[in-house]
Amino acid sequence: MRKILLVSHCIINPHSKARGLARREKIEASRMFLEELLKDPDLGIVQLQCPEMLYAGLGRRPASRSLYDNPDFKKVCREIAEQVVKLVKEYEKEGVKTIAYIGVEGSPSCGVQWTHFKDDKAEKGTGVFTEVLSEVMSNSGIQIAFLGLPESAKYGSIEELMGKLKSLNVEV
Repeated sequence: MRKILLVSHCIINPHSKARGLARREKIEASRMFLEELLKDPDLGIVQLQCPEMLYAGLGRRPASRSLYDNPDFKKVCREIAEQVVKLVKEYEKEGVKTIAYIGVEGSPSCGVQWTHFKDDKAEKGTGVFTEVLSEVMSNSGIQIAFLGLPESAKYGSIEELMGKLKSLNVEV
């Protein structure tokens, strides 16, 4: 079965992270994750646009969800999400199944279960982009899993994430 995963931009390109956040631990987590994904010959990886970079630029400082939870940023997120829906529907027409969206835990925009609401304290919650993407996909009748890459042990392990993907028929 041909299938794809939708992944947050910085999983493939750590240079898109906010200034100072492309640390070795995070880059290594992404590398390990991608190496595991590449073991499945039927799996394609689709890199989504980075809403933070489009909104605040490449040289932006680290920020919290409270900074991005505004109408202008949500508009950027909605535009990306609508393009993702078109992409997923095009893949579906050609028999390619979208398995999941992989966000980045702790991100104020792409966190799935963990985000930074303010300061540097991560809390349970969804990032702004993940929230908008989920809403737009649901309104379009698209149901996929939403999973988060734990770039730090405080958010879980790569092995746990890979176990969840395996249950979704990704051969890792």
